[in-house]
Amino acid sequence: MGKVTDSILGGTKGRTGRIVIANVFGTEISRIRPKKNDKPATPKQALVKERMKLSALFISGYKSFASDYFGERSGLRSRYNMAMTNIMNAYHIDFTALTIERANEEIMFSKGDLPEAPLNNLTSATTSTFTVTWEDNSDGTDALPTDQICILYCAQDENRPKLLRNVATRTDGTATVNLLNKYVGKTMHVWLCLLSADGKRVSISEYVGDIVVS
Repeated sequence: MGKVTDSILGGTKGRTGRIVIANVFGTEISRIRPKKNDKPATPKQALVKERMKLSALFISGYKSFASDYFGERSGLRSRYNMAMTNIMNAYHIDFTALTIERANEEIMFSKGDLPEAPLNNLTSATTSTFTVTWEDNSDGTDALPTDQICILYCAQDENRPKLLRNVATRTDGTATVNLLNKYVGKTMHVWLCLLSADGKRVSISEYVGDIVVS
C-alpha cells in the first residue's frame, strides 16, 4: 500500500489494471489487487481464512460500538480496524493441531480513559440469568455516579456476542441480565465497560469471567 501525494486520478477513486486508488480518511492511497488463485487452500491457509470469518462474526455483535469507542483513530487505522485486530489476535491458531481457540480474557470491546469500576462477582442464582456486581467508586470528578454500565456476553459454543447498553449505573453496584432459556446449562462469557452519560467517554472493557447459566 502506498500514499498518493499527487493524485493520479484527480481526486476520484477506482482502479486501473491491478492498481487501486482509494480515499481513506481524506488520504489517497494506492493498492495492488492480489492475483486470483484457483488452487485449493492448504489446511493452514484454511485456518487463517476461518479465523478471519470468526473474527468478523464476533465483532458484528458490537460493530457500531467499537467504531465509536475503541481507542482513537491512528493514521489510516480506524477504531473498527483496531478492534478487529484485537479479536483476530484473541483467536489463537494451533498450526500443528489445526485448531482455533478463542482466548476470551484477551478480548476488549471498548478502549478509553474513563475510570473502570472494580469488579466483585459473577453469579447465576436464578434460572436463565446472570448477575454482575462491582464496587461503586464514583468520586464526582472522573468517575461519575451517572456513568452507564454496558455488558457484552457470548456463549462458549457461539461466536456472535450480544451487547447491552445502559443496564445500570456506576452507583448501582449490580446488574442482572435475563437470557433465553436455550442458554440454561451453557457456559456464558461476560465483559463489562462504563460509558459516560453524555456518550463522550468510555472505559477499557474488562473480562468479568465465565459462568454456567442456571
